[in-house]
Amino acid sequence: SMSGKKKKGLSIDDKKRVILSIYHDRKEPFNLKEIESIASKMGVVQQTIKDVNQSLIDDSLILSDKIGSANFFWSFPSKLYQDKIIEKE
Repeated sequence: SMSGKKKKGLSIDDKKRVILSIYHDRKEPFNLKEIESIASKMGVVQQTIKDVNQSLIDDSLILSDKIGSANFFWSFPSKLYQDKIIEKE
């Protein structure tokens, strides 16, 4: 049940879901500062966002690319679906 306030905050899976949902809702690339700003407003502890973001990259749920000197990250809802299609071909 979700009753009562949990002092521990979000689990790692919850954090992953929150951060992934930001990319999927907005469908645009972000740099880490932007993701930290948005996710922290959504209840993810700011110091943990970089690691959670990185674990999503490791899970191939987020893509990243260097543009100039900055890293940008993005994920589209159809990415997993597209990968499954490509695997079939």
